[in-house]
Amino acid sequence: MLTFLFFIKVDRFAMELEKSRNLSNTIVHVDMDAFYAAVEMRDNPELKDKPIAVGSMSMLSTSNYHARRFGVRAAMPGFIAKRLCPQLIIVPPNFDKYRAVSQEVKEILADYDPDFMAMSLDEAYLNITKHLEERQHWPEDKRRYLSQMGNSADDDMPSKEVDVLCEQDRAISPLLFEDSPPDLQPLQGNSGEQNNPQILHNSVVFGTSAEEVVKEIRFRIKQKTTLTASAGIAPNTMLAKICSDKNKPNGQYQVIPNRQAVMNFIKDLPIRKVSGIGKVTEKMLKALGVVTCTELYQQRALLSLLFSETSWHYFLHVSLGLGSTHLARDGERKSMSIERTFSELSKAEEQYSLCQELCRDLAQDLQKEGLKCDLRNLVVPGDCI
Repeated sequence: MLTFLFFIKVDRFAMELEKSRNLSNTIVHVDMDAFYAAVEMRDNPELKDKPIAVGSMSMLSTSNYHARRFGVRAAMPGFIAKRLCPQLIIVPPNFDKYRAVSQEVKEILADYDPDFMAMSLDEAYLNITKHLEERQHWPEDKRRYLSQMGNSADDDMPSKEVDVLCEQDRAISPLLFEDSPPDLQPLQGNSGEQNNPQILHNSVVFGTSAEEVVKEIRFRIKQKTTLTASAGIAPNTMLAKICSDKNKPNGQYQVIPNRQAVMNFIKDLPIRKVSGIGKVTEKMLKALGVVTCTELYQQRALLSLLFSETSWHYFLHVSLGLGSTHLARDGERKSMSIERTFSELSKAEEQYSLCQELCRDLAQDLQKEGLKCDLRNLVVPGDCI
């Protein structure tokens, strides 16, 4: 009887969520590809074809795609990464440089959504709904960009290209549009293009659809910084973030704003692909027979009994393909954590001692803020149990 009542409670909540489904927004998640490592490879071409990571022997911030083939990942201690990939080059981070490049990217994003939400130096959410409405009335000239084909040949190109160069000229065409860095602007007057055979005109026109807008954003980022970005397009932030990882690196993916399209996308999606479901939560759910988002919905009543209200509510949102459509720059703090950079620990008693110390420090921080912790939501740093 009790289980039946829980079924009713959960299903009523699911019906309420379904009624609140909002498909009227176009949300974009832009994620720079291996950002810190990409900046270092750009500034030091000798690193381009080598496995590199940015960080230290204690902790890595990111790694390039060559290193990732060996299992080297962000938030991994450098000494462990060296074991996985002995030839790994660890580059010390330069956050002043990364912030400067990030600012260049943000200036581009602001053209499409002045209220975009930056999550870090290398990723952001945009709501381009208003931009799309305005864009429908734009003439071609407002959607036209002069480009360096050598930089953009590997990118997704827009639906229409004009003044296309012959194949042999593409590799030497320079960057020619208003967002160009100062040192790459076209020369003028007597020192201009007639005396510089490398300056050749090539322009591309982007369309008016959401997919074309995102191609344009990625194109401009590549032209401005020479770095690539991946992106996801969807009706909400949760789906957009998943989509941005779909065709990484240097790609994009869209879930159209249609309930059936959303449910088809969610149907066989592994729960681990969802932001907020880490390795520990994945193991717990897998023990209950939940591996995909469909199974997350099928086990909704059981999950409401085993997890906190916050957690099972989130699981139900995920299983229905629902997420936020409101981009808030500053929001209420939802979690608190503590971390420590440490050297190699091989003895179990040392590891337990460190965990106890971290827990004590976290408890003290919670006490200072007058907060309590729901142990069912407690996650061990790094999901490394």
